[in-house]
Amino acid sequence: MPHPDDASRRLSKTGTSLYTVLKLKKGAPPEEIKKAYRKLALQYHPDKNPGDTQAAEIFKEINTAHAVLSDPTKKRIYDEHGSLGIYLLDHFGEDGVKYYFISHSCWFKTLVILCCLLTCCCCCCCCCFCCGNLSPPPEEVNIKQQQKQQKNVHCQPTRIACYNSTPGTQQKNEIEDEDSDDY
Repeated sequence: MPHPDDASRRLSKTGTSLYTVLKLKKGAPPEEIKKAYRKLALQYHPDKNPGDTQAAEIFKEINTAHAVLSDPTKKRIYDEHGSLGIYLLDHFGEDGVKYYFISHSCWFKTLVILCCLLTCCCCCCCCCFCCGNLSPPPEEVNIKQQQKQQKNVHCQPTRIACYNSTPGTQQKNEIEDEDSDDY
């Protein structure tokens, strides 16, 4: 049988709710949080209890609870997701908390599994384009392979030098002899 206080202890490091630390009900307004914090901080302050290590630990927990519950963003995340939400907020920011809980929700996992099954584990596109219904016809494949095997340039043109002799001067003309091989 589950413990009656399990809902408040879930996802908590110390096992107690931050509202329980400040002796408040869940969803307390900021004024009540401030009052409870001041009252408990005075009661357990290390200067009022010198040498009492347990009072110092309680004071640290009270400060932590007040820091979370006095900030509206942290309070909202704590109310929705508990201590795990605060841990994620500290490490990954507000968007990180949102994406973490979206990606760990049941409907998201179901959607991912359904998409993988419908697309044959994401290989459908690869298979259809290589060997499936959308593959190119065999003639087209043969033509492309032949074009890859053919060389674009068979040989370089050769240069032939010839001299034109005119009375008094000689000119050198270079004539390029190009291969007339057709593909």
